[in-house]
Parts: sequence; C-alpha cells; structure tokens
Amino acid sequence: MKHRKFVVTSTVLMFFVTGIVAGLAVYSTVVVKASIPGLPEAVAYLPPDSQAVFGMNVKKFIDSPMYARLQAKQGDQIGKDLQDFIAKTGVDPRKDISYIIAAGRSADGKKGTGVVIAQGTFNATAITNFINTQFTPIRVDYPGAVVLMIPEKDGSSVDKGIAFMSDNEIALGEIGALKEVLDIRKDGKPGVLDNPTLGPLIRTLNPEEMFWFAGDPTNVLAKAPANTPLGGNLTAIVNVFGTLNITTEVAGTITVTAKDAVSAGKLADVAKGLLALGSLASDQNPDLAQLLAGVKIEQIQNTSTRANDQIRLRINFPIDLLDKLQQMKPAAAMKKVA
Repeated sequence: MKHRKFVVTSTVLMFFVTGIVAGLAVYSTVVVKASIPGLPEAVAYLPPDSQAVFGMNVKKFIDSPMYARLQAKQGDQIGKDLQDFIAKTGVDPRKDISYIIAAGRSADGKKGTGVVIAQGTFNATAITNFINTQFTPIRVDYPGAVVLMIPEKDGSSVDKGIAFMSDNEIALGEIGALKEVLDIRKDGKPGVLDNPTLGPLIRTLNPEEMFWFAGDPTNVLAKAPANTPLGGNLTAIVNVFGTLNITTEVAGTITVTAKDAVSAGKLADVAKGLLALGSLASDQNPDLAQLLAGVKIEQIQNTSTRANDQIRLRINFPIDLLDKLQQMKPAAAMKKVA
C-alpha cells in the first residue's frame, strides 16, 4: 500500500514534489512574471459540480525568494529527495511543471471525490515505466487520453487513475472524476466555469498569484458544530475565495460572501472579536502582536449585488515571523516540563 500511495501521489501530485517529495515547495511568488498569462486552460475541464477549486503557479515559486530560503535551510535533503524523484519518474518539478489546479466535492455519507491536473512538460514513457515497477496498472485508451487505472493492492477495487492527456497535461483522481474531465476536454461539455457559484468567482481571480482558491462550502458548513465561536453564523456563508503569496512576506486576501448584509455584519463582528482576544493574549509577545497587527477584517460591498454582504480578511506580515513563532513552541514546551 505504501508503494501504491507513492506512485499515485508522485506521478500527478508531482507538483507537490517541490513541496512534498522535496520537502517544501509548490508555492509561487509575485516577484516573477507568470508563465501563463491567464487562467490555465485546464480549469475549464474541471467538473461542473465541483465545490472547491484551487490553483498554483509552480514556476513562480521556483524563482521566488521563498524557494531560495527553503533551499538554504534544507538544501541537502531537498537535493537528495529531488534527484531520487527525477531518476524514478523522469520529471524535474523545477523545470517541467508550470501550473497545477485541483477540484473536489463532498458526498453525503461517502468519501469525497477530486481531481488534479498538472500542466508542464512530461515524459509519459518514463512515468509509465516507473509505475510498472511498482504494480500492474490497468491501461485504458480513452478518447483523447491514455488512462492507467490504479488497482488496490489486493485487487479488490479500482477507484483511482492517472490520465495522460498530452505531453503537457496529466490528471489524477477518482475514475468518475477523471472521466468527467476527459469528456469535458474532448466534447466541450459544461465545466466548473459554467457553475453558477464558482464560475464567476474563478474568473475574478488572478492566476499570477502564488495560489488562488474558490469554494462553495454550504454543504460542509451545514454540518459544522454549533458550539464554536462562529456558531450558527457559519451557515450564512455562501462562498469563499481568495489568493495568497509567500515571498519575503506572507500576503493574501480572503473574501467571504454571506447570504445578506446582516449576516455578514455578524460574521465580521465575531471575527473581529476573536482577533481582539488574540491581541490581548499577545501583550507579552511582540512577535505574535506583530503577526496579528498584519490581519485586517472589514465588511465590504459586493460588486455584483451592491449589498454589503461580504467580509474581507487581509493578511500581511514578514515571513520571518513564522520562524520565530515556530521556535516559540519548543521553548514553551520545555518551560512547561520544567
């Protein structure tokens, strides 16, 4: 099972390689020009009933000060893991992967489904050869793509697959989701951009950001426990979208749309209250105080509805603060033991 998971993850979640296999990466920066001028074409292939969509510009991260920073800290391990990955798959994430997108949806009483598409330059033969050394996939020549279905180790089921759509596009996901992607790509069927909730949100996002996301969380939030600080206010959330960049700073914007202006006001008040409590707790910690000072919450007007039904959360603080706060945890643990 361990080998199978590695194969499934590495072959198309290889975009995470710069971050998972290499121990860091998958993020981008605003300093370098994006390699893709608009939304990746593959966004249009995502299933129309997706509830969350995520995009990541890998090229920009590789050229960013954040990547250089992580290399300086973990260079030896990164180099070893990365070279091992390149040798096995023929894919160098630093050069071969330009962009990744992902989409998912929950299912009542069932495990959620999802699909990921990587864009770049891929050697399908090298990747297939590597997969064949781990187990025997089931090859299907689907219209417009070659699909390798991944069986469970005991052969009990086949629920995931890898689709080689071209030398520049690879997709990974549950078989049903993969089939949807391939049908949309081949026949021009409606995709996530035709989704009345997510489509308009995705079109407003800037693909040159480090990463961006849009989600329709209503199904998930309906099951959220009421005994939380936000309580029943969560069910008023209609959608959420935003962007994040990590360079020498962590900077991002998250926008939450509520069902009406009154609900948005309540959500904003609770969020501001939590922020105020955090600020009180940071009186003895200047680093935590600086981090919280970089968080701004405001109720704003929705440009589509002209109603004040949105809350905007802005964050902006030096990346060094994350290191300082991480160092606080071991120190606090030692103090507690003493």
